[in-house]
Amino acid sequence: MNGDRIEALRRALGAAPGDHALRALLAEELARVGRRDEALEEYGRLLEANALSGEAALAAGELALAAGAIAIADACLACARGAGIVEGVSQLQARVDEARGKRGVLRLVRVAAQGEGGAANAAEDESEALPAVRFGEVGGLAEVKKAIHRMIILPFRRADLYERYGRKAGGGVLLYGPPGCGKTLLARATAGECELPFFNVRIEEVLSRWLGESEQNLHAAFERARAKAPCVIFLDEIDALGFARRKQHGGGARSVVDQLLQELDSIGSDNRNLLTLAATNAPWDVDDALKRPGRFDRVVFVPPPDAPAREAIVKALLASRPAVAVDAAAIAEQTPLWSGADLRALTERATDVAIDEALESESEQPIEQRHFDAARTSMRASTLDWLARARTYVEFANRDDRYREVADYLHSREVKRHLP
Repeated sequence: MNGDRIEALRRALGAAPGDHALRALLAEELARVGRRDEALEEYGRLLEANALSGEAALAAGELALAAGAIAIADACLACARGAGIVEGVSQLQARVDEARGKRGVLRLVRVAAQGEGGAANAAEDESEALPAVRFGEVGGLAEVKKAIHRMIILPFRRADLYERYGRKAGGGVLLYGPPGCGKTLLARATAGECELPFFNVRIEEVLSRWLGESEQNLHAAFERARAKAPCVIFLDEIDALGFARRKQHGGGARSVVDQLLQELDSIGSDNRNLLTLAATNAPWDVDDALKRPGRFDRVVFVPPPDAPAREAIVKALLASRPAVAVDAAAIAEQTPLWSGADLRALTERATDVAIDEALESESEQPIEQRHFDAARTSMRASTLDWLARARTYVEFANRDDRYREVADYLHSREVKRHLP
């Protein structure tokens, strides 16, 4: 019954994606049945659209805290306060502060272990424990892989050749594009190709409401990576760390941008063998100083996967599931402009439909093509909103031709056919 209500809400949202009340109902229902990640995604969209009510903001904050997303919980708290909510805010704030304090203690313990020479126990970063990924496991994106190979991997592997030609290694690659299209996976695969540790600098572990703590956290993250060099350091959602100073009001966030610039310029430190990548969904919000030579030399567009890549993604998602007669190529053709995250969500929903049937019939039901067909009716490509926003920037704010790759993609036949 819960699944029916959720699917009905999704269908209604598909017809009216701008209906914030419907989205709030969907988020609430998803949270109620324990589908936390999906609920947080819907709350996040409401927060981004500045359409989260006070009570919903408090509920979203609780959910974000349970998921360990402290930065999101903070944003929800600010939203709740702005809406005049009093009851429950102070209690949630106390728990957020407690969670942040625990993380701070963990960070200090790790730094202390490094200082004492405890190499075996130092910097046991969660990201380093992830299994290695190679470019072959990332579907499509051939041109993006080539750019990363030329800018990051080759200078590392053939440092002697680059030195003979007087070409210094350095600078980084900034990946941008719609959410869910594989930017983080590409960064991990870069580390895998170089056979290096991978440090993922998470926004919620850096940004803090306390004066000066964000800058300290950012410096500690770079120091931890430098201590393990050579390695790949990845700054996800860099627009949150390096938000364009010309758009800011107040000095708090500006100092974080200044600190990031210092870390990238290795002022007082050594960034040799520190391979730097970053990602953002909003390149137009990233401070221009970060995109200068020596910092992020190359800004690379990561588009939604094309049809062959979508087919490969569906096959990979089904590899460990009981599936029969699923036509991955047909699914790829039916899902133009869908992100990898969209395809994962589609596969999860098709799996849920099969599980519901198995529960009703009390016998195992393999995943079939019809389950995908049923799941797809209530979904749309999540990249459409991003592409529409990007089209506006390309038309009105592309004087230096910075977004040429996006402009070319927007003029491709597939995009023109499906983007309103």
